[in-house]
Amino acid sequence: MEAVAKELDAISAVSGASTAPFALEYVTLTKLEHIQLVMEARSWKSLHQRAVLRLQQLQDSTKRFVAQLREHAERREAAFNAALALAQEAATQREAVLRAELDGAQAKVRDLQQRLFGRKSERSKGASELQPRPGYQPAPRGQRRGAPGHGRKMLAHLPERIETVGLDSPQCPACGQLLDEFPGTEDSEVLEIEVKAYRRLIRRRRYRPTCQCGCMPGIVTAPAPNRLIERGKFGVSVWTTVLLTSTCTADRATACCRTWVITGSICRRGPWPGACKRWRRCSLL
Repeated sequence: MEAVAKELDAISAVSGASTAPFALEYVTLTKLEHIQLVMEARSWKSLHQRAVLRLQQLQDSTKRFVAQLREHAERREAAFNAALALAQEAATQREAVLRAELDGAQAKVRDLQQRLFGRKSERSKGASELQPRPGYQPAPRGQRRGAPGHGRKMLAHLPERIETVGLDSPQCPACGQLLDEFPGTEDSEVLEIEVKAYRRLIRRRRYRPTCQCGCMPGIVTAPAPNRLIERGKFGVSVWTTVLLTSTCTADRATACCRTWVITGSICRRGPWPGACKRWRRCSLL
């Protein structure tokens, strides 16, 4: 050992390089102490590797747990946002319904206030206005002569009964040859009353002569049913009901027509009072 130390001192002296601390100090160990130190070094090295491995595993598990927490939080946030959007939509619809109800209630309140406290357009007539003026003749009520009417209204909402009318003996009166049936029908409508009002749809058959006599027109149509008023829309049953349920006065006829209007059967007051008056005058003659 001393020889080795001397050689190292000589080498360092020749090279002139500075030595590290304790570089020239030597420690003497036994073989057993050397083995123990080596074993402890290897043990500490193994323990360090295991600690590093456990730290790595712990970091990986922590990263996975954080990722799972983040994914769970994102799902919870998405579900919360969807529920919040649905709640906002429901709240918006509810607000619209309530606002509509509020507008309706406010409109009713305004209408009632206008009726109760608003200005009235009608005013009471004075004594001078109630007295008739000399030479004044009030104009008759009702439709004026020559004025255009509102047109005939056939009530399409009533149920209809289709009746097909044909000739009893479709033949030529001169030669007796049978008439050939012509396609199509001649249609007309008549209002009738039985238990309830209905539309009586009459389809009259049309015929075409097959003979060469020339005494008949080109198309022969079955005759129309009888009516109390020519080309009138009310049938015989309607007039029979009016005349039998009233005493031919305007008031009773008006009550009868009011019943029909309430039940939605036929029509308004219209021509019934005047027609009953004319019928009464004719019956008194």
